Amino acid sequence: MASEADVRGVIFDLGSTLIHRTGLDLERAKCAALGAFAAAELGCEDADALAARLLEIRLEAWRRAAAEQVEYPAARSIAQAFEAAGLPVGDGILRRAEAVFFEPEVRASRLYPGAREVLEALARLGLRVGMISNATSHGLILDITHRHGIAAFLDPIVTSAGFGRTKPHPSIFTHVLETWGMPPGHAVMVGDTLGADILGAHSVGMRSILVDIEPNPDNARLAASVRPSARITDLREIPDILRRWNGG
Repeated sequence: MASEADVRGVIFDLGSTLIHRTGLDLERAKCAALGAFAAAELGCEDADALAARLLEIRLEAWRRAAAEQVEYPAARSIAQAFEAAGLPVGDGILRRAEAVFFEPEVRASRLYPGAREVLEALARLGLRVGMISNATSHGLILDITHRHGIAAFLDPIVTSAGFGRTKPHPSIFTHVLETWGMPPGHAVMVGDTLGADILGAHSVGMRSILVDIEPNPDNARLAASVRPSARITDLREIPDILRRWNGG
């Protein structure tokens, strides 16, 4: 755990931290959208089979990423599904396919109450604010943050797809700290998962705030051993916590 020091930087997760959680139903809808694209644009003869195979590949990629703390980008999964269906996998096609695949997720994304308000408040306090998101597409995170007008508050925006490692690997946290030139004791991680966000932050000496707006069911297995520095059910609690830690 970090020594008590003034907070100078705050790193946010995105999903279930600043935006509402999505689930498997949306993932199925994304796979179906890509199947429809493949049928209309690439001559795929069985869109449903392609969608089902892509979902299987995506689920396996998530399992491997969690076990290995190495990201498996969506473009790779899409290429694998296309190859199995005998479809072309050129760079241009994969870029179009990835955009089609993630468009439903971008469209469905919704900020939690107070999200933008809190980012504005932290900027007024003169704090550095960044983002680390486990995501299989860097473009997806950029699209969501720009859609909701919050990208301008976040520097840097780091994703596991772009960096290669997933939270809780220490290197993805130290990457942001080194970018800022900031010791870990002056930084706080804000996220919804005890494993990826809280344990990862603690492993490099940062403090943490657990966002419990939509409690993450995966947290139960670590609840007895991983304790966040603070826990919130409303993002608007964050500025007061930081002021208190800074002696204000």
